[in-house]
Amino acid sequence: MKLPWLLVLLSAVVLGCAAPPKEGVGGSAAAGSDATEGSLAAQAQARRDQAELLELNRQLSLMASAAPADLSAHDYRLGPGDVVRIEAPQAPEINGLSVRISGPGTVNLPLVGEVRLGGLTTGEGERLLAERLGRYIHTPQVSLFVSEFASQEITVTGAVARPGIIPVQRPRSLFEVLSMAGGLATNAGSTVNVRTQGPDAVSGQTVSHNLIVDLRDLVHNPDAQALVLRGGDSIYVPEAGMFFVDGAVRSPGSYPLRPEMTVLKAIAVAGGTDWSAVEDKVRVIRRDGTGVPRELPLDLAAVRDRGAEDMLLEDGDVVVVDTNQAKKGAVVMWNQTLRVLSLGVLYQ
Repeated sequence: MKLPWLLVLLSAVVLGCAAPPKEGVGGSAAAGSDATEGSLAAQAQARRDQAELLELNRQLSLMASAAPADLSAHDYRLGPGDVVRIEAPQAPEINGLSVRISGPGTVNLPLVGEVRLGGLTTGEGERLLAERLGRYIHTPQVSLFVSEFASQEITVTGAVARPGIIPVQRPRSLFEVLSMAGGLATNAGSTVNVRTQGPDAVSGQTVSHNLIVDLRDLVHNPDAQALVLRGGDSIYVPEAGMFFVDGAVRSPGSYPLRPEMTVLKAIAVAGGTDWSAVEDKVRVIRRDGTGVPRELPLDLAAVRDRGAEDMLLEDGDVVVVDTNQAKKGAVVMWNQTLRVLSLGVLYQ
């Protein structure tokens, strides 16, 4: 029965070739303990991300409820589908008349004829009707009231609780519109793309303006409510970016990119390095502006143990932790040896 002694001898040889597991980022020497701690680290990070998002939603809600009174000073702009009621006591032909604005933005009224109200505020519409009536009546008094708001809508898409079209009766702050859309979804990033419509300063024609807004900065800005949205504007809330971790880590895969995410934190989220990791040869694969991937090396051990500068991750980055092939080969040889010896023992 030489096999047991041979088993002991081979065990010593193989274990001598493979260095003992060392501690990885977010782990301990024992593999089972490392996996558990890595899972707990990922769960803790997920809880922190959720707490940050809840806090941002809370701040957005507070800002929405604190919308300044001067927003009401922005007059509603009439548009197709709106129903307006006209009060003109000196002109019985149209006094008390309710009309719906047509697709081209016009209404056809007795005595006045066709009038384009689309795009005008109620005040501007009143002055236009008074000017037309002035051909027949001395200093006419005209008032316009919107009885059905149908034309002014703001579109909200992306990572919000209730994406869709939101009808508005007056200009709204960005915070109000996000609150009306149910707030940010759990997969939302902290930046939003805002597209507004407004007159060009030179030509006077309506043009689009695109803004990228960081909500974290905006909620701490006392002038944030100056960002006013009107009908025809739109908001897109992108999902949080993603990064990927591969190689000698406990839980390789994709993870949401949160603010201030570094390589060290990313590997901790992925459960930490395993015993076969080569921590001085970590690579970040990043695509440049032309889409060509390039490798950015990082000495993880120097970052963790000697205070070297860490690297901030960007959307789409891939963090690769190289594997010590000698250690990996030793383990493969050990597993194969055990398999052969097991078969030998079975057939004794």
